[in-house]
Amino acid sequence: MTTVNTKRNGAVFEIELNRPEKLNALNKDLALDLAKAVDEAKNDPDVRAVILYGSGKAFSAGGDLKDFGIDVSDPLQVKEFLQKGHEAVLGLYNMEKPVIAAVHGAAVGAGCNLAFACDIIIADETAAFSEIFCKVGALPDFGGLYFLPQKVGMHVAAELIFTGRMVKAEEAKELGLINRIVKEGEALAEARKFAEQLAQGPTKTLGMAKRILHQAPYMSLEDVLQLEAYSQAVTFQSEDFKEGRNAFLEKRAPEFRGR
Repeated sequence: MTTVNTKRNGAVFEIELNRPEKLNALNKDLALDLAKAVDEAKNDPDVRAVILYGSGKAFSAGGDLKDFGIDVSDPLQVKEFLQKGHEAVLGLYNMEKPVIAAVHGAAVGAGCNLAFACDIIIADETAAFSEIFCKVGALPDFGGLYFLPQKVGMHVAAELIFTGRMVKAEEAKELGLINRIVKEGEALAEARKFAEQLAQGPTKTLGMAKRILHQAPYMSLEDVLQLEAYSQAVTFQSEDFKEGRNAFLEKRAPEFRGR
């Protein structure tokens, strides 16, 4: 049984973490399979939106402390394992297509940070998030030290990392960790509806906007304005902009093709 399942629904690519008996805890095999799945979604020109979710009772319980599939006493193996997992994180974060995480149950440790690598997080009422690493004497990986301060600020990030406390869905929404809360069992259905909507958008334009959003916090306003001007000049040459402009002038809904 593969540790990651993938499927296409039209222009939407779904990635399912598939170790339900282990609450989708991450080991070497899952890290390898996830990196491959993310790369497939990233490089398929017909994919225009992506959903990441977990099978069974949880999104992901983080690292599999019982069996990582490596010798954790070997620093080289630990580093290589994390680097493969980090390929998946970078792929989700840098993919120039919208990526939605549908979260139910536990999303803790590396699982929490996989969700944070996505653009949109839709969680159901059972979702709970935690940077649980400190409870086993480890530090956050899979991008936690990068994503969390951006989402909640340095002081709140420090509290959550230093305590590893669990943040349930309502508080996560208040803190800005997630976008939406839905009823128990409805996160994936809601993510599918949203992904289908986004997949009908101007994909390349959304990808450019995503890239600039990621860079903007580390740039001056002047630099962001220059990047906007350059990117807009490119966007105006796209098929989707021409279609969008014509549709606006003709007072009809645009039919974007992601080109």
